[in-house]
Amino acid sequence: MLIEQAIFTSVESDRRDGYQLAAHSAGVVSADLRELSLWGPSHDSLLETGSDAVSVNFHPLPSGAFCVSKTTPAGEEYSGRGEKIYTQCLVVPAEVLARFGNNPFALLTAAFAQGSLRVYDKVPDLLEPFRLAGKAAAVDQALLCQLLSEPGITWLGAVVEAALSSTSLALVAGRLRPRLVAGLINCLPVECRTAFSFSTGLKHSPRRPFRLFCLADDRAEQRRLERQYDMTILQLSGKPPMRFTVTVGWSGFVACTIATGKTSFLAQQLGKGRPNLTLADLPRLGDELLEALAAPAIPPDESAASPAYPNERSCHVVAEFRTPTEPPVDDVPLWPESDLGDEPVVEHVGAVAGEPYDDLRRADAPHPRFQRASQLPGTAPSTTGEPPDPAQVLGAACPAAIEKLERLDDTVFEAIAGKPGAIEQLRKLWPEVLAEVGPELVEESREQYLRHALRIWRDCVEGDEIRNPALAATAIGVVCLLFNE
Repeated sequence: MLIEQAIFTSVESDRRDGYQLAAHSAGVVSADLRELSLWGPSHDSLLETGSDAVSVNFHPLPSGAFCVSKTTPAGEEYSGRGEKIYTQCLVVPAEVLARFGNNPFALLTAAFAQGSLRVYDKVPDLLEPFRLAGKAAAVDQALLCQLLSEPGITWLGAVVEAALSSTSLALVAGRLRPRLVAGLINCLPVECRTAFSFSTGLKHSPRRPFRLFCLADDRAEQRRLERQYDMTILQLSGKPPMRFTVTVGWSGFVACTIATGKTSFLAQQLGKGRPNLTLADLPRLGDELLEALAAPAIPPDESAASPAYPNERSCHVVAEFRTPTEPPVDDVPLWPESDLGDEPVVEHVGAVAGEPYDDLRRADAPHPRFQRASQLPGTAPSTTGEPPDPAQVLGAACPAAIEKLERLDDTVFEAIAGKPGAIEQLRKLWPEVLAEVGPELVEESREQYLRHALRIWRDCVEGDEIRNPALAATAIGVVCLLFNE
């Protein structure tokens, strides 16, 4: 199918002068032309100035097609009053957009690569429609990995939740604006993406009622918009608002899969055909998929025959973190300030009925490497029949490594429990341990930390109500840190 196009900019013409729909291809219907004229940005509409300023925009059209547009500066206005704003609009049939995963960013990338996006010095009288070959995957996994580092999984989950729960969402995100909006679109099922009209760099205007847009860091302007319009303003600084930090529903599923490295499972679910899926269905679907992550592991002899999770080595990892006999945690406390002192109060971490998880008291307790090290010369055999204490075994062979590992254990557990300052200590300590301790032991340690953090995360979302969402978000944040290095 053909993609029609139009250009909205400032020109002198026989009809009128100034900002207008300066040219379009013959196939654009009149109702769409009126809509394009109404939404077209004019002088001083970009949030930023300069030659590098850009905005990607997306909204539906009356014909059932969609407008995917790009707004950039294009030299001086003919009137001499400043920078000219130039918007190239692509009128994309729904079938063509679906071929690109209903992702306007993916479609624009393909159009640019094909040479179909041009800024004309002199706008022609008539534009030609064009065909766009190819298709795009449902998810840009590389983009999601970038967002893990900045703004981080907690903020990404909060943006997804805020977008789903708000009629209109304004993001104050500085240079992260285009990447964050693109990331949000990537975190939605294909069927739901067209419900989000958006702009990454145009100033707010009632003529352009985008569901998702961006604002400059101007508190006076933000307060004015909050008073006049029904919108949610989310400023990405500090910690996300508690009401958007959830661990259930769709945003909880997205945060869990990305934080645990299961972006292939997320991509599979986002691209899976679900006809008639709407935004209202996402909370229930998210909970169902979280349950699927926690389903019993597939036996080894059956895994090759099961198509449920292709090419996913650890798609059932969450199932290992709870046993049928393990009682639920009613409320896992944050690190109690009254207990802060020289010695870490590890007993509060993941405690059940006031007792610690014995198998998770130290990350180094079950490592096979310690058991192999117990055969080193000079290691005294156990007189009780039990394996020797792992810390003593490794300490005999490498005291510096065990000291570093013990510090890492304490710091990880303290960070997951929410002890003030622990996450900052972990950011410094973790690279040191990676450099000093062998890769086998690091992976075994990391596995134990993952088991513990996801157990905390799951305990916080068991039942009908969210239990301690701040602790759940902290646990996922620690997982992201440990798996991002």
